[in-house]
Amino acid sequence: MIISFRNIRIKSKKIIIKDSSIKSQLIKLMIILFCILVMHTWAMMRFEGMSLIDALWLTMTSATTVGYGDLSAQTVEGRMATIILLYIAGIAILAQVAAMYFEYRQEVRNNILKGRWRWNMDDHIVFLNCPDEAGQEYYYQAISQLRESNSELSTLPIVIVSDNLKDGIDDKIRKLNVVHVSQSPTEDDALEAANAMEARAIIILCKKHLDASSDSINFEVIDRLREKGFKRRIISEAVRDENRRRLIKAGANNVLRPIRTYPELLIRSLLAPGAEQIIENIFDSYGEECVRFDVEVSSNWSDIVNAMVCEEIGTPLAYEDTEGKIVTNEKPNKKVSTKAIFAVVSHEDIMEDSSVQSLLDNKLRA
Repeated sequence: MIISFRNIRIKSKKIIIKDSSIKSQLIKLMIILFCILVMHTWAMMRFEGMSLIDALWLTMTSATTVGYGDLSAQTVEGRMATIILLYIAGIAILAQVAAMYFEYRQEVRNNILKGRWRWNMDDHIVFLNCPDEAGQEYYYQAISQLRESNSELSTLPIVIVSDNLKDGIDDKIRKLNVVHVSQSPTEDDALEAANAMEARAIIILCKKHLDASSDSINFEVIDRLREKGFKRRIISEAVRDENRRRLIKAGANNVLRPIRTYPELLIRSLLAPGAEQIIENIFDSYGEECVRFDVEVSSNWSDIVNAMVCEEIGTPLAYEDTEGKIVTNEKPNKKVSTKAIFAVVSHEDIMEDSSVQSLLDNKLRA
């Protein structure tokens, strides 16, 4: 049964990532410290008759407790200003600023590791959902494949958006230039935290690869992205084949089945859009499928390919040689000896091995 997507609405709690309280306190203290330093610099110019450069130099060396001793306050007013502004207030506040700065840096690090950070990046790749069944290992295998490719996409940073990653992502994934947002992709704020509208491509995985309700969730996310004006590529998984057309109508460029044991298929759809459909057609038994013909022939690979196509046997993909090695993408003019040939054939036109052997023998001898 085809899911009625429009009748399903996703309820979600709005989550807003606010500025750190430590950050706001740090800014306030820095403003106070700046004012104190300005006041002391003015006091040295006013009471000690120093130039701006000398007054500023004395202020900074005193506030940081360096104290070179080349300059110092001589008047009672100047000394009192130094005691009140720097020794009592300035140095204490400067110490607080330093301590709070390191605390803020630690909070930033923790927020990044826990996925509570807004990423101001663009031209990146966004993955939505972390599969319940495969988890982070699926992402590691998929992204490793992407990084090994020669495509320009292989170097782009990646953001994973999922509420399954509350404890963070593994270091081995992070080292692949990957960060994450620990929120549900159904949240508008999650898409903003990942800066999804500026992404090169968005890939929407099914949270549960056997649960058809995942299709409705993906539909809603695609629809929302297109309504917001996202113009670039969207790749989506679909549990049920009959829902593919609806996902494409909503705005998905490519739709593929969730195959958790073969993440390379997902990456193929990103690097070579449409390749996933070819691979799926080879895998399944609907329409065309990959067939093994146990035939023994010896000839140039191009002649074997030509013979199989002309005799309408199928389109050869690879062969098994006499030593049992599977060879793909063979050079056309190389003479090969086969033990078996693999070809894409319409499931209605599959021949018996003996018939294929006879056709090839006659064609190659001609």
